[in-house]
Amino acid sequence: MTSRKFRDCKAVLFDFGGTLDSDGEHWLDRFYDLYKSAGLQVPPAEIKQAFYHADGLCCRNSQLAGQGLRPLMKYHVHLQFQALNLQDLEKEKELVDAFCQKSEYFLRRNARLLQRLRRGYRLGLVSNFYGNVAVLCEEAGLDESLEVILDSTRIGMGKPEPGIFRSALSKLGLLPEEVVFVGDSYERDMIPSLELGMKAIWMRGPNPRLPDGAVPVDAWISSLPELEGLLS
Repeated sequence: MTSRKFRDCKAVLFDFGGTLDSDGEHWLDRFYDLYKSAGLQVPPAEIKQAFYHADGLCCRNSQLAGQGLRPLMKYHVHLQFQALNLQDLEKEKELVDAFCQKSEYFLRRNARLLQRLRRGYRLGLVSNFYGNVAVLCEEAGLDESLEVILDSTRIGMGKPEPGIFRSALSKLGLLPEEVVFVGDSYERDMIPSLELGMKAIWMRGPNPRLPDGAVPVDAWISSLPELEGLLS
């Protein structure tokens, strides 16, 4: 039986990175583990700096708009290695393959989950991404279940700006109280969706980041399939 909190909800909006491509694991945390597993002795602070350097360059590269997951991550990891002054093509490939294999597993699983959820809910995606999140969704088979796909680079605004959430609500033609937002970032996903009046379900990953004084969410999950139990 559907929880009373979500009884009147007609749609579910999802984040992408950390929500649909893993069970709440931030990309940066994944790279900390990947560098270590590859035997690369790089301090976490340097990995973080290189990661966000690559992230920024990806956001500004319009040529990524048509790229799928593996070409994107090949470019992202190469930019990281450049920033770290690492020259090892085999290790680059090792990190790319490991990252993508994990993401592809979760994306396949969650594509099947969204197919089940769409029987009772309208579904959409709101993501801070590089202009190609729709390509990744198509590649993974998520797009056939998603009525709305918003990419921050494409529309010129990103979370936690309220405008990107309002745009999704407008495209759905629904009131905030009729929509649930599911995401792994408390600051970018949970806080703004709650402030707008949406329901919020936090994907609480293995390394949760909870800001001081955070308002409570409506529910939290540690794996996306748990969502079915809350909504069905």
